[in-house]
Amino acid sequence: MARGLGDFVVARFEAPRTDWRHLAEGWRWPAIGGESPAVESAEIGEGLAAAWRGAVERTSGDGSFGLRLEQRLGETGIEEVIRGRPAGYRGKFAQAAVDPASGAITAHTDPMRQVPLYLLQAPGVTAVATDLSLLAQLPGWDRAILPEAIYHHLNFSYVPTPFTIYRAVQKLPPGAALRADRGGIAIERYWRPRYQEDLVPDGGAPDEGALAEELRGRLETVIGGHAADGADPACFLSGGTDSSTIASILSRTAGSANTHGFSIGFAEKAFDELDFAQAAAKSFGIDHHHRRITAEESMAAIDRLVDAFDEPFGNSSAIPTFYCADLARRQGHARLLGGDGGDEIFGGNERYAKDYYFQRYFDLPAPAKAVGGLVRGALKPIDLRFANRVKNFLNRGALANPERFYTDDSFASDFYDELLTADFRAACAKRSSLAVLERHFAEAEAGSDLNRLMYIDLQMAIADNDLTKVNRAAKAAGVSVLYPYLTPDLIEFMGRVPASLKVNRTAKRYLFKKAVAPLLPEMILTKKKQGFGLPFGHWFRHDPTFSAFVRDILLSRRSIERGYVEPAFLRRLIERHQQGVWDYRTEIWLLLMLELWHQHHADAATAERHAA
Repeated sequence: MARGLGDFVVARFEAPRTDWRHLAEGWRWPAIGGESPAVESAEIGEGLAAAWRGAVERTSGDGSFGLRLEQRLGETGIEEVIRGRPAGYRGKFAQAAVDPASGAITAHTDPMRQVPLYLLQAPGVTAVATDLSLLAQLPGWDRAILPEAIYHHLNFSYVPTPFTIYRAVQKLPPGAALRADRGGIAIERYWRPRYQEDLVPDGGAPDEGALAEELRGRLETVIGGHAADGADPACFLSGGTDSSTIASILSRTAGSANTHGFSIGFAEKAFDELDFAQAAAKSFGIDHHHRRITAEESMAAIDRLVDAFDEPFGNSSAIPTFYCADLARRQGHARLLGGDGGDEIFGGNERYAKDYYFQRYFDLPAPAKAVGGLVRGALKPIDLRFANRVKNFLNRGALANPERFYTDDSFASDFYDELLTADFRAACAKRSSLAVLERHFAEAEAGSDLNRLMYIDLQMAIADNDLTKVNRAAKAAGVSVLYPYLTPDLIEFMGRVPASLKVNRTAKRYLFKKAVAPLLPEMILTKKKQGFGLPFGHWFRHDPTFSAFVRDILLSRRSIERGYVEPAFLRRLIERHQQGVWDYRTEIWLLLMLELWHQHHADAATAERHAA
């Protein structure tokens, strides 16, 4: 198993420098929890030191040098993984190295990029690192912000691969192999999900019972293996089917008395799932740790989490994730298992079920859709919640995928002319975020829309969003997380399962629920999906302190002068949310996180450079 690893950076410079020793001595590692490498100063010409130590080494005879500071890979070697993955592989890794003879940099991400890698290309320097803040300390490159990255953040809540917030830096995709030498940059995908849907007898219907039994066996092997490897069996426990399945199998493998589940709730009942988590824990007989967090505690965590994310990130559930991981650490647990990926592999995302209705409307005869267009036009001047929901359905139902799927996360695109300033629009094409989805949709090796959408979600909602959220929030609390559902063999098996057994009309997780029915109590199997959201919208409407905090940041002179959004539209957005005309909690949070990222990262870095 490839163990979790710490942050590292590998760099090659094209001209001799005299400041490597000072750079190695003064390197600032991301202050987001966990252990940081002990950097050993070294004279040019020394070989690399041991794991967790760094050194400067000559890379060729042309006067260039490479800087390598890294923690070594775990027990599973890179070549083993990319040439066929050892049996039982269920870990995460990242690797990068500079060849002393040629100066070439090679790097690999794991199949789902559970550890991110960033590639910097600038005049005189090429570097790979696990964190943008490490690259930001390298001298001699322009840290210009990429306007498209801001636009993507305002649509997706994160900056999608291959983009980063900086023009000169890109993210490596999941399952990637990089070679960067003086001849150029080559990035290949050594693994990606495929959807053959071939587990169907010729001319017959799939055997649902046999497939459910096989899936259950695979789940027990993958999840149970994490308890059998000697690690403390502990997991996030929301009370949903994904986390509850993990808790159930852990309790059967390690023993219920040895298994620990961790949950976070809220006083606001619409966002609280502790009753389900407690019911699941009681059913399995495991040790359950839980607490509820308040608006004040959430505000207190914001600065710490903004520091933990090296580019704008707008998934508000990072806050309860942080407190859940912090609860685990305080109870003595350094590792948790997370259920992330279950929706996107087994068919549990609510958007997949909604797409069934959108597709039915899309397939209506033209005269029927023309009536829908008339209704849409008649409702246009009415700004009430129900009318807005009807308009939203008719607008989205008239689109084909992937554009229809995209409109679920398209804030800046939806309000392109009203929200964004003229100068900012000039730097960002309206369709640029949609183009990211279109690229994934086109490259998916799948024969059905559902599987193409699930492929998009694995590349974006998981690799770019959920893993970033959980890994960084947990690391800020000093905890590492592993993801059993993201095991490549399990993903490949589900790629062979017919799409109709993932989402059967509107029945989500169709095969998965059949598989785990013997493992879970009925109330967990039948519960409505709720998610792990933050009651931000409620607090913003009803908590004066929280509302003032957000307004003071978003409507500040510093925020307005960034030149991204129109102040009048921003004020109207806030007022419409507080009046209950529409729920803009996500959009307001995106704008808040964007401004705070600038203050904590971009503004702070500029001030440091000026001071130096």
